[in-house]
Amino acid sequence: MSSINASINPMYAVPLMHCLIPGHESLNVELVKLFFALEGEGDRHRDREPRDTQVGIFESNFYLHKRTEACVSILFGNIKQAIFSLVQGINAYSDSQMANIRFEMHSWFHITRNGGFQSSHRHPNASWSAIYCVDPGDSDDPQSGIVRFHDPKSDSMMYMDPAIANLQMPYRLGAFQLTHKPGQLIVFPSYLVHEVFPYTGRRPRIVVALNSWAQWLKLPA
Repeated sequence: MSSINASINPMYAVPLMHCLIPGHESLNVELVKLFFALEGEGDRHRDREPRDTQVGIFESNFYLHKRTEACVSILFGNIKQAIFSLVQGINAYSDSQMANIRFEMHSWFHITRNGGFQSSHRHPNASWSAIYCVDPGDSDDPQSGIVRFHDPKSDSMMYMDPAIANLQMPYRLGAFQLTHKPGQLIVFPSYLVHEVFPYTGRRPRIVVALNSWAQWLKLPA
């Protein structure tokens, strides 16, 4: 029997970027101090929009990146660089094309105490979202506070047999779970549905999150 000449294309792969922010150990110490101080001012810095997806979470307003504290400026300098590099690489844009793009964002921090969680949701009106881990907390439960990303191919697991049960990246099926580590930044498409499992720990779990979108400064010819 003659061999078959075939090719395989990852048609619906979902990009998920991981990186560690340099100098995160000392940076996170300063961020923890700042976030507890802002939370301590009551509702002054809290986002006032009620969210039925959240339980036991202090969510700040959405302008964290505009604050002038050094630790915030350093963090978002690194985050913007990471997103810029991701967008350029994954879109194959030239330097001149990137110079013609303006990025906007909303950003906030979460402080989650024992029993807090966030149910399934996505981030509309944005292209990329990100989560930066300041402190994952101190729970002994491996399921505590994990982030679960749901497979956007809604019918992908309607039938399972050995022919697809062990598909490897980028073809894997089903949910993907991620445990936060201090200093870790993850960036993912905003359409991706995700949730945060209930946190069980004594020390609060603290993360920074953001949504980003972009537009051409001058429409390409």
